Amino acid sequence: MSNRYPSNGNKTLVSVYLDDDTHNVLVSAKNRSGRTKSTEVAMRLKDHLKRFPNYIFTEQQDEGGK
Repeated sequence: MSNRYPSNGNKTLVSVYLDDDTHNVLVSAKNRSGRTKSTEVAMRLKDHLKRFPNYIFTEQQDEGGK
């Protein structure tokens, strides 16, 4: 793993299923950054959770974009 996420300390493994479009965006992002997919996902998830700690996703938001 990269220096940003050193091997010491506690870690939790999380597996996800991605649709093809989301996977392609992830691969493109990791290629641009030079990071591994795992590191790219970890950094983006951590950033999102810091910026939107109280965000609640609902099906209506997904379908209607509101």
